[in-house]
Amino acid sequence: MRPIVEPAPTVSAARRRLGSRTAPLPGVGDEGIRRLAAARVLVIGAGGLGSPVVALLAGAGLARLTVVDPDVVDPSNLARQTLYTAADVGRPKARVAADRAHAVDPETETVAVVAEFAPDIVAGHDVVVDAADSVVVTRAASEACAAAGVPLVWGSALGSDGQVSVFWDAAPDGAAVDFHDLHPDPFDDDGSCALDGVVPALCGVVGSVMAGQVSALVTGVGDPLLGRVVTVDARTWRAVESPLRRGPASRRPSSLPAAQRASAPRIAPAALEARLALRAQGRDDFVLVDVRTDAELDATGVVPGAVRPDDVPADAEVVVYCARGPRADAWATANGNGRTVTVLDGGMTAWLAEARTTAERPDRGGAQG
Repeated sequence: MRPIVEPAPTVSAARRRLGSRTAPLPGVGDEGIRRLAAARVLVIGAGGLGSPVVALLAGAGLARLTVVDPDVVDPSNLARQTLYTAADVGRPKARVAADRAHAVDPETETVAVVAEFAPDIVAGHDVVVDAADSVVVTRAASEACAAAGVPLVWGSALGSDGQVSVFWDAAPDGAAVDFHDLHPDPFDDDGSCALDGVVPALCGVVGSVMAGQVSALVTGVGDPLLGRVVTVDARTWRAVESPLRRGPASRRPSSLPAAQRASAPRIAPAALEARLALRAQGRDDFVLVDVRTDAELDATGVVPGAVRPDDVPADAEVVVYCARGPRADAWATANGNGRTVTVLDGGMTAWLAEARTTAERPDRGGAQG
């Protein structure tokens, strides 16, 4: 496959030393190092998958590495998110990840975006890596990359199951595929590491393969996973490859009715806790809504500061949660009305699993199924 990036005219002596174990590989050489030196890569998500991706791309000698993640480092992350230490707890993941990458290679322009993914971030990048492990984000990133003609390296890891592939609408020789070719019909983010767990080493395996896809695309060396999906089973450590082709009935999610599109964006328990702390200081403004039943509220209490659905101002930004997520998604669909609505990933179950503080239930307002 032809490389997707033109080589930089020259590279520094420091860059040559950085790439001194890569350049000897067949097909790479000085030209491959110069192609990497011209590449601009966007990584969406700096968690379990994004950590190995960023760590490996930090040493690739890139022109620019942009990391997007709205979350903060939490103690529960440290077992699998290898970029971070206990000293980073409470800091934005994107900022810590960019700092780590810059420490490896000060010549790389590192950019931290502490926010949810937005399609316009794709502009100006040669490759996008989707390490967010969210159907909502993947569909948005897939459409943005298709519009920009940029390849999307995708990975997923949950429980003992991992997947990796490359999607590229502008791929040559009839090899164009997209995420909607793998999953034509939308489905909800109905699992999370907080609820279902994940094998830490699986994140490293999948993330490393994702980083390898970036190098293959940029240098043209090797055969990237375009039109192929690799599935890794961490129970047996076997990998299975499946072909992926564009079918005659393939369609984009944006062409589907709104009611069939994917669920609302997610926020992790740690990130919600950080936003609540900022709200208490007057530095953030949103309404936290609990849509569980009265019996659920009596049994477990609520996330501190939560209100009932009847207490939500019409124009407020909302974070909503239920026991696990589906009812919160339904509330977001029915009550979005143009405002920003985010769902607590894993709901109250995930909040309690991470031993976070609870409060007594609010006094008023009706429950929503």
